[in-house]
Amino acid sequence: MSQEHGDEPSQRWHSLRVFRNSGYRRLWAGITVNGFAIWINRVAVGWFVFDQTNSALLTAISFAMQSAPGVLVAPIGGAVADRIDRRHVLAGAALMKGMTALGLAYAAIDGIESAWIVIALQAVTGALNSFELPASQALIPDVVGPRDAMNGIAVCSVGVRAVSACGALTGGYLLELFGPPTAFVAVAVLHWVAAAIVVRVRAPKRPQDPGTPTRSVIADTKEGLRIMVNLPTVRALLIMTMLVEVLCFSYAAVLPVLARDRLGLDESDLGTLTAMGGFGSFIGALCLAGLSEYRRKGLMVIGVAIIYGAAVLSLGLSNLFALSIVIITLVGMMAAVFDALQWGLLQANVPDAMRGRVLGGWMLAISFGWIGHGELGMVSDAIGVHWAIAINGGLVIVVSTLALLLSKSLRRA
Repeated sequence: MSQEHGDEPSQRWHSLRVFRNSGYRRLWAGITVNGFAIWINRVAVGWFVFDQTNSALLTAISFAMQSAPGVLVAPIGGAVADRIDRRHVLAGAALMKGMTALGLAYAAIDGIESAWIVIALQAVTGALNSFELPASQALIPDVVGPRDAMNGIAVCSVGVRAVSACGALTGGYLLELFGPPTAFVAVAVLHWVAAAIVVRVRAPKRPQDPGTPTRSVIADTKEGLRIMVNLPTVRALLIMTMLVEVLCFSYAAVLPVLARDRLGLDESDLGTLTAMGGFGSFIGALCLAGLSEYRRKGLMVIGVAIIYGAAVLSLGLSNLFALSIVIITLVGMMAAVFDALQWGLLQANVPDAMRGRVLGGWMLAISFGWIGHGELGMVSDAIGVHWAIAINGGLVIVVSTLALLLSKSLRRA
């Protein structure tokens, strides 16, 4: 193994050893800049739709569209990431997301009469996410090698989570000082910068699967789905991912509603609240980078999910801004650790030639988050946003406990 991969025994303990690889540094920078854009967009879209419509349901739907298209597109996105140069897939998705952000800016300047224009543009972004994430996460082991894959994934997550706080604050202040059009233009520029960085990443040439030239993308997609269903650990991970996504990650869809109606906050305060979630996710990813050699990652996933559910439940019940800041920091920590552990475990439990497809499977699982967004929106309108969030957090505790009791393969992963 080359020195660039940093496999010398004296360096194995170092949690940031992957930065010795120049290709990884560039990839990390591109993914991090892209993440910065995503967080500005998240704050801007949520506030913009809620401010224009005053509807928790439509606000939740606008978030749902960032993942719902993956129900149809995600398996194909994973198959594409296994067939085409992953750098080009990632850069192309970032370029096109920049175009959709410009569309949002135009809609904001023109003054939308219907939230469905924004929702349609978010659906395009959601479809592009189904190509972007499998390509980006599968590209990390390509660059750093399989032994440093989990460390590379965790450290990359540190970067994305670190800028999430800055992105959320930036989004809030751009909204308050300059309005939505400026925020969306900033998102577009950042996506294009990320594309320019990623396309220049140097990665070893991947071995070609002898069957790939004679199979269609659809055939590869079907094969990937079949293999994932038949692998017990992968199956358990994807089911758990889907349920936690529906019940827990969906809280962000109604965070603008919680901020304004429950906590009495304005745009910049929403940015602060979101930023603290991002700060917590940075701390969580940093902790995971230091624990990347821990062996019992399956048990860790279950434990993290239980804490995550308890934190979301507490966030729903809190009616104090200061307390909510503390709780959402813990929510962000658990979200970051849960995601990064899933990415690493899934790739570790399939052949190298299937890493893109198994991450496409992960995207498919989180694509069902639209169910949680819709459910939270409807329940929030019916009985209050705080009760809706609290109920979902409690259900995640139940789901995670059942996983601990019933999934022997996951406990051993």
